[in-house]
Amino acid sequence: MNRFDRFTGGGQQSKFDPKVIFNFNNLDKSTRIHLKNVYTCVAVEVVCAALGAAINVFLKSSVLHFGGIIGMFIFMYFAATSQNTATTLKRMGYVCGLAGCIGLESSYLIDYVIRVEPSIIVTAFVTTSVVFVCFSLSALYAERRSMLFLGSILSTALLGLFFVSLANLFFRIPTLALLSVYASLIISCLFVMYDTQLIVEKKSLGDDDFIWHSVDLFIDFIIIFKDLLIILTNKEEKKKRRN
Repeated sequence: MNRFDRFTGGGQQSKFDPKVIFNFNNLDKSTRIHLKNVYTCVAVEVVCAALGAAINVFLKSSVLHFGGIIGMFIFMYFAATSQNTATTLKRMGYVCGLAGCIGLESSYLIDYVIRVEPSIIVTAFVTTSVVFVCFSLSALYAERRSMLFLGSILSTALLGLFFVSLANLFFRIPTLALLSVYASLIISCLFVMYDTQLIVEKKSLGDDDFIWHSVDLFIDFIIIFKDLLIILTNKEEKKKRRN
Protein backbone atom coordinates (compact mmCIF):
# COMPACT_ATOMS: atom_id res chain seq x y z
CA MET A 1 0.00 0.00 0.00
CA ASN A 2 1.25 3.46 -0.86
CA ARG A 3 2.13 5.57 2.20
CA PHE A 4 -0.44 8.16 1.04
CA ASP A 5 -3.27 5.63 0.75
CA ARG A 6 -4.22 6.21 4.39
CA PHE A 7 -5.27 9.76 3.45
CA THR A 8 -7.32 8.62 0.44
CA GLY A 9 -8.93 5.53 1.89
CA GLY A 10 -6.96 3.35 -0.51
CA GLY A 11 -9.59 3.67 -3.25
CA GLN A 12 -8.88 3.42 -6.96
CA GLN A 13 -9.72 7.07 -7.57
CA SER A 14 -7.46 8.09 -4.67
CA LYS A 15 -9.65 10.98 -3.55
CA PHE A 16 -8.52 12.79 -0.44
CA ASP A 17 -10.62 11.90 2.61
CA PRO A 18 -10.28 14.43 5.48
CA LYS A 19 -11.74 11.94 7.98
CA VAL A 20 -8.76 9.64 7.53
CA ILE A 21 -6.42 12.26 9.01
CA PHE A 22 -7.74 11.54 12.51
CA ASN A 23 -8.24 7.81 11.95
CA PHE A 24 -5.66 6.15 14.20
CA ASN A 25 -6.42 2.49 13.61
CA ASN A 26 -2.76 1.75 14.34
CA LEU A 27 -3.53 2.49 18.00
CA ASP A 28 -5.77 0.36 20.18
CA LYS A 29 -9.03 1.77 21.50
CA SER A 30 -7.81 2.34 25.07
CA THR A 31 -4.81 4.34 23.79
CA ARG A 32 -7.03 6.48 21.57
CA ILE A 33 -9.31 7.23 24.55
CA HIS A 34 -6.24 8.03 26.66
CA LEU A 35 -4.92 10.46 24.05
CA LYS A 36 -8.34 12.09 23.83
CA ASN A 37 -8.25 12.67 27.59
CA VAL A 38 -4.69 13.99 27.41
CA TYR A 39 -5.45 16.55 24.70
CA THR A 40 -8.65 17.59 26.44
CA CYS A 41 -6.61 18.33 29.57
CA VAL A 42 -4.07 20.27 27.50
CA ALA A 43 -6.88 22.41 26.06
CA VAL A 44 -8.26 23.11 29.56
CA GLU A 45 -4.78 24.01 30.81
CA VAL A 46 -4.25 26.43 27.92
CA VAL A 47 -7.55 28.14 28.76
CA CYS A 48 -6.53 28.42 32.44
CA ALA A 49 -3.15 29.89 31.45
CA ALA A 50 -4.87 32.40 29.17
CA LEU A 51 -7.20 33.45 32.00
CA GLY A 52 -4.26 33.84 34.37
CA ALA A 53 -2.38 36.00 31.88
CA ALA A 54 -5.48 38.09 31.09
CA ILE A 55 -6.16 38.74 34.78
CA ASN A 56 -2.66 40.03 35.45
CA VAL A 57 -2.51 42.07 32.22
CA PHE A 58 -5.67 43.79 33.42
CA LEU A 59 -4.64 44.19 37.09
CA LYS A 60 -0.91 44.79 36.40
CA SER A 61 0.01 43.40 39.82
CA SER A 62 3.69 42.72 40.52
CA VAL A 63 2.58 40.33 43.28
CA LEU A 64 0.60 38.15 40.90
CA HIS A 65 3.59 38.08 38.55
CA PHE A 66 5.29 35.77 41.01
CA GLY A 67 2.52 33.26 40.41
CA GLY A 68 5.10 31.05 38.74
CA ILE A 69 6.70 30.45 42.15
CA ILE A 70 3.30 29.58 43.62
CA GLY A 71 2.80 27.28 40.66
CA MET A 72 5.95 25.36 41.57
CA PHE A 73 4.50 24.53 44.99
CA ILE A 74 1.19 23.53 43.41
CA PHE A 75 3.08 21.33 40.97
CA MET A 76 5.03 19.63 43.77
CA TYR A 77 1.85 19.00 45.73
CA PHE A 78 0.16 17.73 42.57
CA ALA A 79 3.10 15.41 41.85
CA ALA A 80 2.89 13.96 45.36
CA THR A 81 -0.78 13.03 44.94
CA SER A 82 -1.34 9.46 43.85
CA GLN A 83 -3.34 8.72 40.70
CA ASN A 84 -6.72 7.05 41.23
CA THR A 85 -10.35 7.65 40.38
CA ALA A 86 -11.07 9.39 43.69
CA THR A 87 -8.34 12.02 43.21
CA THR A 88 -8.87 12.77 39.50
CA LEU A 89 -10.88 15.97 40.01
CA LYS A 90 -8.56 17.18 42.77
CA ARG A 91 -5.46 16.58 40.65
CA MET A 92 -7.12 18.30 37.71
CA GLY A 93 -7.71 21.27 39.98
CA TYR A 94 -4.03 21.33 40.91
CA VAL A 95 -2.90 21.27 37.30
CA CYS A 96 -5.38 24.01 36.37
CA GLY A 97 -3.93 26.07 39.21
CA LEU A 98 -0.45 25.41 37.87
CA ALA A 99 -1.53 26.50 34.37
CA GLY A 100 -3.12 29.65 35.76
CA CYS A 101 0.07 30.52 37.65
CA ILE A 102 2.15 30.02 34.51
CA GLY A 103 -0.23 32.43 32.79
CA LEU A 104 0.28 34.95 35.59
CA GLU A 105 4.04 34.60 35.26
CA SER A 106 3.83 35.13 31.48
CA SER A 107 1.68 38.25 31.75
CA TYR A 108 4.61 40.72 31.64
CA LEU A 109 5.73 39.35 28.27
CA ILE A 110 2.18 39.45 26.93
CA ASP A 111 1.65 42.99 28.23
CA TYR A 112 4.83 44.12 26.46
CA VAL A 113 3.74 42.44 23.21
CA ILE A 114 0.36 44.20 23.42
CA ARG A 115 2.13 47.55 23.59
CA VAL A 116 4.19 46.69 20.50
CA GLU A 117 1.48 45.08 18.36
CA PRO A 118 -1.60 43.30 19.84
CA SER A 119 -2.17 41.16 16.72
CA ILE A 120 1.08 39.32 17.43
CA ILE A 121 -0.64 37.43 20.25
CA VAL A 122 -3.30 36.01 17.93
CA THR A 123 -0.71 35.18 15.27
CA ALA A 124 1.55 33.44 17.79
CA PHE A 125 -1.34 31.47 19.32
CA VAL A 126 -2.70 30.27 15.96
CA THR A 127 0.80 29.38 14.76
CA THR A 128 1.54 27.53 18.00
CA SER A 129 -1.72 25.58 17.71
CA VAL A 130 -1.00 24.58 14.11
CA VAL A 131 2.60 23.60 14.90
CA PHE A 132 1.50 21.64 17.97
CA VAL A 133 -1.17 19.70 16.08
CA CYS A 134 1.10 18.99 13.10
CA PHE A 135 4.01 17.70 15.18
CA SER A 136 1.65 15.63 17.35
CA LEU A 137 0.05 14.05 14.28
CA SER A 138 3.45 13.36 12.73
CA ALA A 139 4.46 11.49 15.89
CA LEU A 140 1.24 9.46 15.87
CA TYR A 141 1.57 8.62 12.16
CA ALA A 142 5.22 7.63 12.47
CA GLU A 143 6.38 4.16 13.34
CA ARG A 144 6.05 3.46 17.07
CA ARG A 145 9.14 4.24 19.16
CA SER A 146 10.82 5.77 16.10
CA MET A 147 11.24 9.14 17.82
CA LEU A 148 12.09 8.05 21.34
CA PHE A 149 15.78 8.31 20.47
CA LEU A 150 15.29 12.10 20.54
CA GLY A 151 15.05 12.05 24.32
CA SER A 152 18.78 12.02 25.07
CA ILE A 153 19.58 14.39 22.19
CA LEU A 154 16.98 16.96 23.24
CA SER A 155 17.95 16.73 26.90
CA THR A 156 21.59 17.40 25.98
CA ALA A 157 20.57 20.28 23.70
CA LEU A 158 18.39 21.73 26.45
CA LEU A 159 21.27 21.56 28.92
CA GLY A 160 23.58 23.28 26.44
CA LEU A 161 20.97 25.97 25.79
CA PHE A 162 20.70 26.57 29.54
CA PHE A 163 24.44 27.20 29.87
CA VAL A 164 24.46 29.46 26.80
CA SER A 165 21.59 31.51 28.24
CA LEU A 166 23.31 31.63 31.61
CA ALA A 167 26.55 32.87 30.04
CA ASN A 168 24.65 35.48 28.05
CA LEU A 169 23.38 37.00 31.29
CA PHE A 170 26.92 38.32 31.68
CA PHE A 171 27.90 38.97 28.05
CA ARG A 172 24.56 40.55 27.03
CA ILE A 173 24.81 39.70 23.33
CA PRO A 174 21.41 40.39 21.66
CA THR A 175 22.11 38.15 18.66
CA LEU A 176 23.03 35.24 20.91
CA ALA A 177 19.87 35.76 22.96
CA LEU A 178 17.74 35.67 19.81
CA LEU A 179 19.52 32.57 18.52
CA SER A 180 18.80 30.93 21.87
CA VAL A 181 15.10 31.62 21.38
CA TYR A 182 15.16 30.05 17.91
CA ALA A 183 17.02 27.04 19.32
CA SER A 184 14.45 26.76 22.12
CA LEU A 185 11.65 26.83 19.54
CA ILE A 186 13.18 24.00 17.52
CA ILE A 187 13.86 21.91 20.64
CA SER A 188 10.30 22.40 21.92
CA CYS A 189 8.78 21.38 18.57
CA LEU A 190 10.83 18.18 18.62
CA PHE A 191 9.81 17.61 22.24
CA VAL A 192 6.16 17.58 21.10
CA MET A 193 6.91 14.57 18.89
CA TYR A 194 9.01 12.87 21.56
CA ASP A 195 6.48 13.43 24.35
CA THR A 196 3.60 12.27 22.16
CA GLN A 197 5.24 8.94 21.36
CA LEU A 198 6.39 8.59 24.97
CA ILE A 199 2.79 8.99 26.16
CA VAL A 200 1.67 6.22 23.79
CA GLU A 201 4.39 3.90 25.06
CA LYS A 202 3.65 4.70 28.71
CA LYS A 203 -0.01 3.88 28.11
CA SER A 204 0.91 0.57 26.48
CA LEU A 205 2.89 -0.27 29.64
CA GLY A 206 -0.13 0.42 31.85
CA ASP A 207 0.50 4.07 32.84
CA ASP A 208 -2.91 5.71 32.34
CA ASP A 209 -2.21 8.95 34.24
CA PHE A 210 -3.56 11.25 31.51
CA ILE A 211 -3.39 14.32 33.77
CA TRP A 212 0.34 13.95 34.35
CA HIS A 213 0.93 13.20 30.67
CA SER A 214 -0.92 16.35 29.65
CA VAL A 215 1.47 18.51 31.68
CA ASP A 216 4.41 17.55 29.43
CA LEU A 217 2.56 18.60 26.27
CA PHE A 218 1.19 21.74 27.92
CA ILE A 219 4.70 22.89 28.83
CA ASP A 220 5.81 22.24 25.23
CA PHE A 221 2.86 24.34 23.99
CA ILE A 222 3.62 27.25 26.33
CA ILE A 223 7.32 27.35 25.46
CA ILE A 224 6.57 27.35 21.71
CA PHE A 225 4.02 30.15 22.22
CA LYS A 226 6.40 32.32 24.25
CA ASP A 227 9.27 31.77 21.82
CA LEU A 228 7.05 32.81 18.91
CA LEU A 229 5.94 35.89 20.84
CA ILE A 230 9.56 36.95 21.32
CA ILE A 231 10.53 36.25 17.69
CA LEU A 232 7.52 38.02 16.17
CA THR A 233 7.83 40.98 18.54
CA ASN A 234 11.52 41.34 17.68
CA LYS A 235 10.68 41.41 13.97
CA GLU A 236 7.91 43.96 14.51
CA GLU A 237 10.24 46.25 16.47
CA LYS A 238 12.86 46.08 13.72
CA LYS A 239 10.19 46.88 11.15
CA LYS A 240 9.05 49.94 13.13
CA ARG A 241 12.61 51.16 13.52
CA ARG A 242 13.16 50.95 9.75
CA ASN A 243 10.01 52.96 9.13
